[in-house]
Amino acid sequence: MAQDNSRDRAGGSIPDGVIVVKIGGGSDPAAVLDEVAELAAAGLPTVLVHGGGAAADELADQLGVEREVIRSPDGTHSRRTDEPMLEVITMALLGQVKPELVSGLRARGARAVGLSGADGEMLTAKRKPAIRSVQDGRTVLIRDDRSGQIERVDPTSVQAVLEHGDVPVVSPPASDAEGHLLNVDADETAARLAVALDASALVLLTDVSGVLADPADPSTKLAEVGPEHLEGDIVQGRMRHKVRAGLRASRTVEQVAIASAQQAQPIRQALEGTGTFVSEGDRDA
Repeated sequence: MAQDNSRDRAGGSIPDGVIVVKIGGGSDPAAVLDEVAELAAAGLPTVLVHGGGAAADELADQLGVEREVIRSPDGTHSRRTDEPMLEVITMALLGQVKPELVSGLRARGARAVGLSGADGEMLTAKRKPAIRSVQDGRTVLIRDDRSGQIERVDPTSVQAVLEHGDVPVVSPPASDAEGHLLNVDADETAARLAVALDASALVLLTDVSGVLADPADPSTKLAEVGPEHLEGDIVQGRMRHKVRAGLRASRTVEQVAIASAQQAQPIRQALEGTGTFVSEGDRDA
């Protein structure tokens, strides 16, 4: 297990090493950008990974592209990504969300470089040949989906940005071995990058205070979750993606937390326990 070498810098206790922060596309990024710029100014290597579901949905509606939800048998929800929706997601993430985050960091005095998982073969994914979806009580197979499972991570481009003292801002899509774009989960992207970078912490920021046993009741926030919480319906909906990704990362990453982006100093607060810690148990040697 890695030693807990923490230091008080930039106004709070932050662990040594790389910190990977993921912000959801539906969250107000202001507080996150404030803190990432603070950390960068203090010389703390920080990677910002983002999604963009809300922006993609808005753009799809503007372009008249039909939006569909895949409901997996285990209760997980995800966006159906056929070819038109993949184009919408790519435009929204790379053409709107990422430039806004990069510009926001620059406005706060931090230099940032926008990257996608397809840049420099950062993320190589394999297309899922068929996806099971529950529709009207029946399980059907969807074969035209352009989403993928991350198989290989090359963090070279991210490391180069960090070594230059800048902030990498990373998003899907990824590409397959032939160079075709594939949509991949942003939480999984953050988790896989955290492992590849030997990060000290992974913070998944969202629009709720942490993992809630009852999504409608903030008082049911769990202080820590493990693999057993994926059994049954303790963790529901999109949160299952976050927990699953966090559990895999926790095998080697010292601190993994899910917390709200809508609070002052959200990264520090997440690492101090205001959200939910994620741990699979003993870490790999």
